[in-house]
Amino acid sequence: MDLPQDTTKTEMVYDMPEQMPQFPGGAEAMERFISEHIKYPPTAKEKRIQGKVYVQFIVEKDGSLTDIKIRRGAHQLLDDEAIRVIKLMPKWKPGSMRGKIVRVRYTIPITFALS
Repeated sequence: MDLPQDTTKTEMVYDMPEQMPQFPGGAEAMERFISEHIKYPPTAKEKRIQGKVYVQFIVEKDGSLTDIKIRRGAHQLLDDEAIRVIKLMPKWKPGSMRGKIVRVRYTIPITFALS
């Protein structure tokens, strides 16, 4: 018996659609969300580990985030925390191409810096 194929995972993913997906409230709201939810890993703090982590994910047609992974990491502790925060994000406004809602690959840099 053939099961219906799950097309969500096979459907094309765009890198540069006409309308990029958006965090609810825009870029400033996203930065605020990240800074409010990020917890600098204590071990990383003790060892003075800093860096920029690039997290990549797909914004699905329903605005949910899937396939969250590290595109370029800084350190395992920082990478894990960056992924944790992205997973907490609310649904985004999806991207579109020629008026049609599409899946979009998106990358966000998260900077871990000790003052």
